[in-house]
Amino acid sequence: MKTILLTCCGLLLLTALRAQNLEGVWKGYAAAESQGWYYGTGGYIMDIKQTTAGKYTGTAWFYETPQLYGELTVTGQRNDSADNWRFEEIKFNALTIPKNHSARLAVMNLKLFDIDGEIVLQGSMISYSKYTGKVHTKRVLRLSKLSGAEIAALEIPGSRKTIPVAGAAPSKPDTVKPAPDQRKNRVQGSYDISSPAIDISLYDYGTIDHDTVTVFFNGVKVADRQELTGSPLRIHLTADASREYQELVLHANNLGDIPPNTSKMIILTSDKRYELKVTSSETENAMIRFRYVK
Repeated sequence: MKTILLTCCGLLLLTALRAQNLEGVWKGYAAAESQGWYYGTGGYIMDIKQTTAGKYTGTAWFYETPQLYGELTVTGQRNDSADNWRFEEIKFNALTIPKNHSARLAVMNLKLFDIDGEIVLQGSMISYSKYTGKVHTKRVLRLSKLSGAEIAALEIPGSRKTIPVAGAAPSKPDTVKPAPDQRKNRVQGSYDISSPAIDISLYDYGTIDHDTVTVFFNGVKVADRQELTGSPLRIHLTADASREYQELVLHANNLGDIPPNTSKMIILTSDKRYELKVTSSETENAMIRFRYVK
């Protein structure tokens, strides 16, 4: 009987996710993956409006560095046969890009997931070569839906302007702004780097007890609610050459079965290898600081 009830609950949840209207503002990040390494490529926001049943239009903003960000028009449609939503970036409305770089429009195939009670929109984000039609870049896109208060506080990436989203004023339940995270960042390692590439491997430290972390690099989320195990969580970072100091922050989503949240971190730079124990808790984030020495 218990198995039957659990199965029914699972089916009800799946049906609810499929029926959900995506209209609203979603914010998250895109990360490229190659041979088990995740390359944090910055933030992504979509303001989605439903036009007809299962069809959407909207605006998206991306941010990778202070020199690389832009605004795009997107369209979307529910694909019932594939149980997903297909969104396409159809044009750039504004674009800031460094010399010797290129930007390509992407196609997204996204599904809704319930992860620890949070509804997220996640899937592939693929751009194609305009010359050969082959895949140029493949990323994983993960977005969470924002509340009214979060929308009101949102800023256009790369500027201090407010995103002009419809209905940005908070509704009555959201009139009280949520309290900010009161955790302090405690520096647990400081290292000099001479080139921008930084490779991070994270493991649970000692006993594997279901520690889960979210990782930020220079304020950009590069890993979200990842459980630490005996296998490495690999993250490839690229330092911002315009900043002397780069900051890597580990935020504990839980304390695991054996508090506090502890991890073994291995850092590989162009010429050095570092290994350290990192500890975070409900009151402190763990910070690793890098000084870019050119």
